[in-house]
Amino acid sequence: MLRRDQLCDPHICPDREDHEERCASCPLDRLDAALAGNTGALIRRATDMKAIMSSGITITLDEINADELYAMLIVQEERDRLEEERHGDGQG
Repeated sequence: MLRRDQLCDPHICPDREDHEERCASCPLDRLDAALAGNTGALIRRATDMKAIMSSGITITLDEINADELYAMLIVQEERDRLEEERHGDGQG
């Protein structure tokens, strides 16, 4: 989800037909399908809670399900990894 812009460029896709926006095996279609299901709902809840917490609203551990907490941690790890890749880690 965080790397959506890197998954496909329909303008250079060798499998795309002229009349199609995406090819039949487009990773964006697979991502959209996954995000439309339970996994996507969990990720949306986790990112929403993280945004709420970042705005200063307090949420206790009693108010967060374990799967939402772990999803928040995974999303944050992936954001950190993406930032590190984009800006370098400062090492040689």
